[in-house]
Amino acid sequence: MIKNYLTLALKVLRRKPFYTFVSLFGISFTLMILMLITSMGDAMFGANPPMTDVNKMVFLPQAERILQFYDTTYVVDSVRMDDGRMRYDSTANVREGGMNNSTGNLAFHFLDQTLRGLDRVASYTFYSNDGFVDAYLDGRKLTMSTCYTDADYWEVFDFDFLYGQPFTADAVAGADKVVVITEVVAREYFGEVTADVIGREIALGRERFTVAGIVARPYKDDDSINGDVFMPYTTIDNRKLQSDNISGPFNAVFKAEDKAHTAGIIDEIHFIAETYDMSGDEDYEILKLTAATATEKMAAEIMQEDDLRQAKLLLFIPLITLLTLFVALPLINLINLSVSRVYERRSEIAVRKAFGADSRSILYQFLFENMVLTVIGGLIGLALALLLIRYINANDLLGIVRLAFSARVFVYFLLLIAVFGLLSGLLPALRMSRTNVADALR
Repeated sequence: MIKNYLTLALKVLRRKPFYTFVSLFGISFTLMILMLITSMGDAMFGANPPMTDVNKMVFLPQAERILQFYDTTYVVDSVRMDDGRMRYDSTANVREGGMNNSTGNLAFHFLDQTLRGLDRVASYTFYSNDGFVDAYLDGRKLTMSTCYTDADYWEVFDFDFLYGQPFTADAVAGADKVVVITEVVAREYFGEVTADVIGREIALGRERFTVAGIVARPYKDDDSINGDVFMPYTTIDNRKLQSDNISGPFNAVFKAEDKAHTAGIIDEIHFIAETYDMSGDEDYEILKLTAATATEKMAAEIMQEDDLRQAKLLLFIPLITLLTLFVALPLINLINLSVSRVYERRSEIAVRKAFGADSRSILYQFLFENMVLTVIGGLIGLALALLLIRYINANDLLGIVRLAFSARVFVYFLLLIAVFGLLSGLLPALRMSRTNVADALR
C-alpha cells in the first residue's frame, strides 16, 4: 500500500507543476532557515567540545562589591498636654538613598581561599584570560589572546588535542615556561600543524615558552575557552597573582557531579558571598557573586542584564516569538495551497469512497502525499543549508562561531520535517476524508 501511495503522490506532484513549485519553494526555504537556526543554537548552547559537559557547569565570571547609603528623615509630631504645654515627638524614617558598587573579575587569592572544596563539585578551575601577548616572527607581529590556567582546566574542558598533551600540575607548581597553542597559532607561527611543533619554542612577549600541546580551535564563542595560547597561571605577572583584594583578573568554572547538582552549587556560592566577612574592606560592605549556568551567563552578556532570570526572559521570549511567527506564516500559506490542491480532487475522493474506501484510508493517503512533498522540500532545504553553512564558515561571517551539521542537528532537522509535514497536511487531509460523496459528484 505504501508503494501505491508513493506512486500516486509523485503523479499528483507532476499534475500541477506550479502548485508543486510554490509549495516546494516555501517548504525548502523555511526548512533551510530553520536548519541554520538549529545549527546556530547548537553551536551556541549545545554540548560540544571543549564544553561537552556544559550542562554540568557553573560559571563564576564576576563579583560585585556594594556600599549601601541610607537617608534618614525626621517627622515631628506635636501634642498639647493637659496643663496646656506642647509636647514634641520626633520619629526617624530610614530608607535606602543609593549605593556605591564595583563590579569585576576575581583575584586568585580570593578564589583560592574561599571557593575550594564546594559540595557536589567533580572538578573546577581558576583561570585568567583578560590579556594579549605579541609575538614577532620574520618582521611580522602576531597578537594573541592569553589564557592562564591551572592543570584542572583540562579536566573541566575537553579540548581536542591534535598533538602533544596539556601541561601538568607539576608544571604549574614549578611555573614552567610551557604553553598549549591552538592550531591557528601553530599554522601562523610555525607554518605547520604537525607533531614536529611539539617541543619547539615560541617567543611570547619577552619570554620564551616550549610548546607542550596543540589543540583544535574552539568554535564556540565563550570567553572561558577562547584563548590562543594557554599557559600555567603561575607564569602570570606576579602582581596579579599575589593581590589579596577580592577583585582581580581571574574567573572560575565548577563542573558538578551531575546536572541536577548545579542549582545546589549556585546556592552554596551565593551563601558564601552573603556570609563573607567584609570588615577588612573599608570601601564596601556587601559582596555578591554572580554564579550562573552557561545559558544564564550568555543571556546576561547579550542582554547586558545583571538579573539572570530577567536576562533569560528578555533573550528567549522575543526569540521564541519571532521563531513561532516565522514558522507559522509559511505553514499557513502551505495549508492554504494544500487545501486548494486537494479541493480539485473532490470528485476523485468521491469515486474512491463510492467504491468502498473509508475516511481513514483517505486521511492516510493525503497525509502521506504531503509528507512526500515535505521530505522533497526538506532535502532541497538541507542541500541549501549545507551550502550556506559552508559559505558562512569560510568567510567568518559569525566571527569565531562555526556552524556544523552534527548528528544531533540532523535529528533535530528530521523532527522539523516530520512536524512541518504533519501540521501542514493534517487539516487538508481531515477535510478531504470527510468529503460527502453526493455533494462531490454533483
